[in-house]
Amino acid sequence: MKISVIVTNFNGHNLLKKNLPTVIENSPEALEIIIADDASTDNSLDYVKSLQAEFPKLKIISHKKNIGFGANTNLAVKKTKGDLVVLLNSDIKPGPNYIKNTLKHFKDSKVFGVGFAEKGHENWGDIYWQNGYLQHRPGYPANKYHPTDWLSGGSCIIRKNIFIKLGGFDPIYAPFYFEDLDLGIRVARSGFKMIWEPSAIVEHRHEQTMSKQPKHLLNYVKERNHLIVTKRFLPSEMKYFHKLTQIGRILSGPNYIKIIRAAKNQIKKYPRPIILKNTK
Repeated sequence: MKISVIVTNFNGHNLLKKNLPTVIENSPEALEIIIADDASTDNSLDYVKSLQAEFPKLKIISHKKNIGFGANTNLAVKKTKGDLVVLLNSDIKPGPNYIKNTLKHFKDSKVFGVGFAEKGHENWGDIYWQNGYLQHRPGYPANKYHPTDWLSGGSCIIRKNIFIKLGGFDPIYAPFYFEDLDLGIRVARSGFKMIWEPSAIVEHRHEQTMSKQPKHLLNYVKERNHLIVTKRFLPSEMKYFHKLTQIGRILSGPNYIKIIRAAKNQIKKYPRPIILKNTK
């Protein structure tokens, strides 16, 4: 199978300088390494261009306008040549054999993707419901490969064809947060598997690229998108508990009414989530 690597970037010049040489060195299986740049205004593109003469498989996809993580990734995946696509954030530094150690899982045609093991966060993902809200937590023990409920959007390898059939990351979550968790739910409901592989090791300094965003915006988007993913996949038996929890959140912080309105507006604006016919 052909393999492509995508590194998503927005004003991550310093992160690229720190991590991209390692991505190139430790991705010998890749026929191309694509920098998907989301309208950076720093020196990111100049730096990447300075490496292209030495590393011809290094390519650039750039936008004139910032379109957000999900849309940036979706467009880049469509332009890849690989059957399998590695998704990396610019703040990821992969270890040796991080791709090679995932490939055994793709012998199973039902495996959609494999998540990498992030140093200091060696765990698979567990989705559960509590008080009428979708929740997620790290899954343990994690000393061998394990099914996972979702794949980190910046730290995994996926099947391109299934990703595209599912519509990729849903634009309802723009500009960021919860799009990978949503995709994980749709992958599972479409009858495919996701695996976490502890021997595919990467280093990830979480949210370095988010640190430039205002904190109030990050909190607002996270709350809104948490409510969106909850409402989209809410089991019928959880509706009563969901209403009670919403009332409690409004009473403890009236601004939560704004979150509810924003989530409802997003849900009305966008189509229903894409779930493929389960072929189990």
